[in-house]
Amino acid sequence: MLCESKPLVDVATMVWTPFHYPLAYLFHKARNKLSFPALVVGSFLPDLETALWLSLGGGFRRGAVLHSLLGAVTVGLVVAVALTLYLYPPVVSYVFKLDRKTVAGKCHLSASLVMSCLIGIVAHVLVDTLHHNYNPLLFPFSHGSFDALVLFGDWVQATLVMQVIFITSSLVILFYELYRGIDGFWERLFVE
Repeated sequence: MLCESKPLVDVATMVWTPFHYPLAYLFHKARNKLSFPALVVGSFLPDLETALWLSLGGGFRRGAVLHSLLGAVTVGLVVAVALTLYLYPPVVSYVFKLDRKTVAGKCHLSASLVMSCLIGIVAHVLVDTLHHNYNPLLFPFSHGSFDALVLFGDWVQATLVMQVIFITSSLVILFYELYRGIDGFWERLFVE
């Protein structure tokens, strides 16, 4: 079902970017052969489009390219692979005081890394179609919102449910990893 909708949204209408992390974590746990850093980058990447709009002074605007399937598997995939290879190792090793060589060792170009980026991006886009008030899933073929998958047919209620699910999942992961011990905590959360 397609309907016309303005792509301007409020921050409360989406699963906040850091809470897309459980997608990466769960995919990695389900398929250990996937690249965990690439899953993390892929699961966050579509929201960088929104950050770009903000930084360019365009206000808070839901993107179109990286939140569409075509954009996700083309532009999004290229950007995610590049970020995983070149930006993830120095940033994660610096912020979390991890050995850069260890992080970089998990971020080498491979079919697994590319597939992991793709899985993370597509999972993000599909999760967003469950609760956003504007879903450019079919962009550039349609500028209208694809709302057929919005839970309960009500994006406000769906957003609340998705926020609860993703925040709870993030907290469960955090407490589980803390329970496993402080030693290696950050590496388990971002490199493993």
